[in-house]
Order: sequence, then C-alpha cells, then structure tokens
Amino acid sequence: MQKAEKVRPSQRFSETEFLVRSALAGGFAGGLAKTTVAPLDRVKILLQTHNPEFVRFAGVWGPVHALQYISQTQGFRGLYQGHTLTLARAIPHAAVGYTVYEKVKRWLMPTPEYQTSARRLTAGALTGISAMPLTYPFELIRVRMAVETGQTTIRPTPWSAIRGIMAEGRSSGGITGLVPVLHFYRGFTVSLLGTVPYRGGIFLVWETLNAHARAVLPPATLEANQTRIHFVVGAIAGTVAQIFTYPLEVIRRTQQASGKGTPNRMIGFQETVRSVWKVSGWRGFFAGLGIGLFKQVPTHAISLTSWQLAKKALHIE
Repeated sequence: MQKAEKVRPSQRFSETEFLVRSALAGGFAGGLAKTTVAPLDRVKILLQTHNPEFVRFAGVWGPVHALQYISQTQGFRGLYQGHTLTLARAIPHAAVGYTVYEKVKRWLMPTPEYQTSARRLTAGALTGISAMPLTYPFELIRVRMAVETGQTTIRPTPWSAIRGIMAEGRSSGGITGLVPVLHFYRGFTVSLLGTVPYRGGIFLVWETLNAHARAVLPPATLEANQTRIHFVVGAIAGTVAQIFTYPLEVIRRTQQASGKGTPNRMIGFQETVRSVWKVSGWRGFFAGLGIGLFKQVPTHAISLTSWQLAKKALHIE
C-alpha cells in the first residue's frame, strides 16, 4: 500500500486562515509564558536598573528575598505591577513573531538540506525584530511601572507612566522635544542590536537540538516524549541566548529606566555603558543574571512548548 503523503498546513487551510491560527498559537504561548514568570521579571528589572531600594538583594538568594519584600510592602498585586502592559506587548509580539518565523522558515529552509546554522540564525533574528517597532513602547511603559517602588497609596498606572514619558519628551530639547513620542523608544537601538543574536540564538539552538533529537531517537520514543523534549530544548535555548546577550539587556533596561533620572534627554549607548561601569564595574553588566536565567529558562521552555502544543491543537503542526 502506498504511504499517504503528509499534507502541509498551507495545503489544508487558506493562507489567511493559516496566518490567523498561527497568530493565535503564538499569542497564547507568549501570554502564558509571561504570566507565569511575571513576578520574576519585575525583580529582574529592579536589579538590572540598580534600583537603590533593591541593591541589597543582589546576592544569590536576593531575588527570593526581593519577592518576599515586594509581597510584604506592596501586596500580591505588586508582583504583577505593570503586567497588563507586559501582556499588551507580549501577546502581539509573540503572535507576530512566531507567525513570521513560520513564513521565514518556509522561505529560507524549504527542504532539510537548506537547514543550516546561518539560515536558522537569520530566521530567528528576523523573527525577533519583526514586531519590535509596534510593541516596544509597551515594554518601556512596563519597565517604568516596574521600577516604581514608592510606598504610597497611589499605584502606578499605564496612563500615569505614559503622561510621565510624554512630559519628559516635551521638556527635552532637539528632535525629541518636537516629537515627544520618540521618548517611548528609549533604548530601542540597543534593543534592536540585542534582539538579533538573542532571538537568532534561541531559534538556532531550538532547531538544531530538535533536529538532533529526531535523528538519534526512535520515532516511538520521540512521539511519546515530544512535549518533554520541547521543554528541555526550549530551556537550553533560552539559557544559551540569555548568557551571551545579557550585557546588552542590562544596557537596554538602564536606558529605558533612565527617564526617572534624566527626564530632559535620552542617554546614549556609551554614556549608559560608562554609568553602569562606574557604579558596579564589569559585574554591573551581569546584575540580575541569576534571576534572569531563573526567569528565562522557564519562559522559553513554556513559550516554545506551549507554541508547539497550540499549533497541534489548531491543526497547523
């Protein structure tokens, strides 16, 4: 009996329906992962930006004590401060990113012989930068809310953060004074630079290790343990990318939070590097790396695994 040819998703659905299903799968994966690690993300931002109130939590067990401190002083909701903005950015970013990856992967690597490391890295890099111009302002607003630690009865809101950023723009000189919306892109350049190796590295490791698993494991074993394999591979991919690109992330977060100290101008890349070095030396570029790994390992493990499960549920895998 002749073996039935596997039907590709693009053959099963119209192009529009495939894109919609792919976006739903990606958005679900991004939202689930970010919600799971939101408290860790806030602590990481506070450590990265060298918040004076949280400098004492820089030790090995510091992040755990920082989480307890936030719970005691700001309540459970304090752990998710700014999370609405996180989802507003993460869901469309993941939806667009994963969908773009599916299209770019099909374009760059239509057959197995085209699946080279360079092409995998390029596909991941294009995925990372695809949604950044649209979603970056949400990330900046979220960072501003996350670094707000004043113990007052008035909780920071997205609108108060937006008004503050716009006021910074209007008070500055030059082009940002004329176009204050540019202040929503503090740190955008370094973020763009960091996204290329970060996202590219994640998908490079993801595709390479999954291809290796398919090559060495029996089909029955692969089928029975597919979700576990995806979870482990996603964790490894996130770990590798995080370690190699972390200094750029520290610089980006510092620039994003800089409006609190320099509202009348946007600090540049070199000035940020000098500032971090002056405060903490080379170690400053790895501030919060422990919790960064503690956060990024489950983030990418959950995101990539739930993406695969969602694609399977929506019949596009």
